[in-house]
Amino acid sequence: MPFYLVWTEEIIVLIIGLVCLGVALHLVTKSNDVRGGQSVIGRPAALIVFAGIVVFSLTRSWFFTELPLATWRNSIPLAAASLAVILYATIGVRPRPVVPSREIDLAPRTMWSFGSRWWFAGWVTFVGLLSATVVLAGLASSTDGEGGHTMIVLDVGSSQAGTTFFGWAFGVPVLLFLAVLSVVDCFALSRIARPAVPADPVERSLEVAIRRNQVRTVLALSVGAIAFTFGAALIFISRAATLSASVLGSDGVRVELGTSFAALQIPLTVSGLLLQGLGVALVALPVFQRSAKTAGNTRSTERTLDAAQRTMA
Repeated sequence: MPFYLVWTEEIIVLIIGLVCLGVALHLVTKSNDVRGGQSVIGRPAALIVFAGIVVFSLTRSWFFTELPLATWRNSIPLAAASLAVILYATIGVRPRPVVPSREIDLAPRTMWSFGSRWWFAGWVTFVGLLSATVVLAGLASSTDGEGGHTMIVLDVGSSQAGTTFFGWAFGVPVLLFLAVLSVVDCFALSRIARPAVPADPVERSLEVAIRRNQVRTVLALSVGAIAFTFGAALIFISRAATLSASVLGSDGVRVELGTSFAALQIPLTVSGLLLQGLGVALVALPVFQRSAKTAGNTRSTERTLDAAQRTMA
């Protein structure tokens, strides 16, 4: 079978991801936060999450061979994101040196202080949507011959028809790593916000830009992994929507039966592909941001211009 037929889904996701990445880079470039630059560890962290997505795509055969392993497949991007955010928070986020209190801004700071509200709203929304999807799918699932909730079943007269479904066996590992990632995100955001901010207006502006970039990196990696996993879950569910069976009625007419969400197959598939593409774009965003070294040249220029203006004044 030709390559492009075997990997059609992945190719579509990659195309969508490239389009979304272009839009995201345009928005980041227009933002003043670009002065912060990307730290050295930001790119390896993004590559770890991207590697998790690649592993997820390459392990498609698990569904037909090792079922115990397959139940953990959908949590691979979330596990990779947890590792990447921990690495970024511990190595990429450096505390400021201790300075006298008169030189720092003593205004209270929280994990929500450095970032737009819609960034955090998007993070919370995706966590909620993925959690709700896992729970609803789990409630709709049925057990297989080994007692695992991996099936959805149609009752056809005295017999049953079933197919593999995103039930509790697949969903519980996702909820587990989603919880781990949420805790890790809170740790990273708190670590970014904790150090004091300089009182000098110019230094403070640059420091805020750096921290906003760090917050954006953490949320991009996390939301990217969550969005990709959410999209994969919707595509998994959409495949089960095609389940159908027929039964011979009392009048001799054969009746076709299908799942209650059969009409949602196409919307679920399209939504899943779009979400996976968005996830890939968000994960790749830190890789294509300019480095902190380049941004440092901008900061040095700003400091020089500010000093010159003060001297002239």
